[in-house]
Amino acid sequence: MGIINNYVKTLNALADELRLKILIYLFVNGEKCVCDIGSYFAIGQSSISYHLKILSDAQVITKREVAVWNYYSLTPNSAAYNLLADLFSNIDKKEWLDNE
Repeated sequence: MGIINNYVKTLNALADELRLKILIYLFVNGEKCVCDIGSYFAIGQSSISYHLKILSDAQVITKREVAVWNYYSLTPNSAAYNLLADLFSNIDKKEWLDNE
């Protein structure tokens, strides 16, 4: 049942509109700081961190710590990566670019 539990955790992590938007954002923009992600979606850091933790715990994204900041990116070798790449292949990437 271990593999089934992993699937359930991953699918639950993906079953949220904001988390899917975060994944599209990371898919288009690559690795980003939590501060950039929060700014892009105009969401406070505690709220965005909550969603990033769920995605990280499901191993859909990877966290890299640099000093006091956390940087997130899609996990390319995760079970969900190919599924997400297929899902996001038809999105208009220009709409999701972070032009800082």
